Amino acid sequence: MDRSLTIGLVSFAVTASLLAIPAIANSHGGRDWSEPMTRAQMENRIAERFAAADADGSGAVSREEAAAYRAVRQAERQARRFARMDVDGDGEISIAERDAAAAARIERRGVRRSDLMAEHRDMRAQVSTEDMARMAEGRAESAPVETRPSRRVMRIERRNQAWQAADADGNGALNAAEFETMVAARRDRMRQRAAAAGRADRGTTRFDRMDTDGDGALTLAEMSVRPLAMFARADADNDGVVTREERRAARQAMRAERRQRR
Repeated sequence: MDRSLTIGLVSFAVTASLLAIPAIANSHGGRDWSEPMTRAQMENRIAERFAAADADGSGAVSREEAAAYRAVRQAERQARRFARMDVDGDGEISIAERDAAAAARIERRGVRRSDLMAEHRDMRAQVSTEDMARMAEGRAESAPVETRPSRRVMRIERRNQAWQAADADGNGALNAAEFETMVAARRDRMRQRAAAAGRADRGTTRFDRMDTDGDGALTLAEMSVRPLAMFARADADNDGVVTREERRAARQAMRAERRQRR
């Protein structure tokens, strides 16, 4: 996930959003995340990521080391993403390959959304009658749908514009360098929007939150606190192993908590 300066201490599906800190990028590393994970495996994963980020072997990860490690992991993720999209292996992503990948993402999200709705069939009951009336009033006062482009149409237009801007040779396909140019431009736009809105960089905020002693560096102990706490939370039966079912249950619990905070 690269929307900020992110450290993924481990690629642990249930805790990915909460385990991220700015120096170690989230990486699946080929692991089959449907398999159970023990606490020892979690600790080993954290230690591996810490050692890789601690470039000078000082026993602590500085902000500079965090940024450097994040850049390396980001490049690796980008290469894997490019390879997945380049179905025919010709070193370029055609528009057809791009659109096929986008359709596959939409389908996966649709499946996940369907699963969530099946587990929360009473979601409409959670909205009060007054809220429903206000939403209906807002829809009535808004401009007719046909007079303004849909969000999906606008997204497609922006995507096509970004694609054309990155297509340096104008052949309609992107090679790895052009693809990285497009992704980098998108990251820059996101950072600019965040800055314009006065939002602090999430990576910096997470780094500071993990840096409990405020010395500007993260120790292995500091980096282990949150992921191990989340592991314990997911380990419902306290047997030292988190199964796929426990990961899913913890994920659903976090979603419910987020909805309640809104």
